[in-house]
Amino acid sequence: MKKILLASAAVILSGNAFAAKLPPKMPANVYAAAPVAPVSWTGCSVGVHAGAGWNHARFSDPSGFKIAPFGSTVNADSDPGLVGGVQLGCDYQFANNWVVGLAGDFSWADISHDEVDPFFAGKNAGAPLTVHARTKSLGSVTARLGYAWDRYLVYAKGGPAWARDEYSVNNFACFIFTACNSNASASLSGWTAGGGFEWALAPAWSVALEYGHYGFGTENLLFVDPTKTFTATFGVKQDVDVVTIGINYRFGMPFR
Repeated sequence: MKKILLASAAVILSGNAFAAKLPPKMPANVYAAAPVAPVSWTGCSVGVHAGAGWNHARFSDPSGFKIAPFGSTVNADSDPGLVGGVQLGCDYQFANNWVVGLAGDFSWADISHDEVDPFFAGKNAGAPLTVHARTKSLGSVTARLGYAWDRYLVYAKGGPAWARDEYSVNNFACFIFTACNSNASASLSGWTAGGGFEWALAPAWSVALEYGHYGFGTENLLFVDPTKTFTATFGVKQDVDVVTIGINYRFGMPFR
């Protein structure tokens, strides 16, 4: 009898020791969640953009007598024209929510307008005096400062800018043997400032809506007729406003 009791006690003790070695049971419907990496705007990106631009050109006469009333200007403000191009840049996120960056962009453009000097309408050799301005390309290098919350970033930007423009003044003062149809082109340098909103919509991809104003000051340009016989100098003050939407591929952007 003693042997049976001792054997039973040994079985019970060994069973309890085995149970003690088993891992504790997890409660039902409880799963370990993997750590989630927050969105970070630190990194570099490359992308494309498209949108619309408005040209604002002011034609003046340095000599004071070729545009009437003497000393006045002729304004050529365009309707929306097409803009499209490429951009690249790098950003750094710090202090949790602030983002600084540097970017460069280039846009092909077709923004043009013709305007008539109302004083000479129908009076110059049977035709009005018209001025024409066309912006063919825009470029800039800008710094930006933004504030981010998760996938969203709002920012301001500014820096130096460049443009390639073409101009013409047609039917100008034929009766005084000056260029009837004269043309000029210029590579302008100036500045740009604006801002935008960017959304990280998928891993490594973002879209941005952006506005920029370009100012190029006043340039005195030499206009030459097609025969290169007659010339005239006009001052042209150039400004451009652009609204674009772009898509960017962002290298190494952590995303959830």
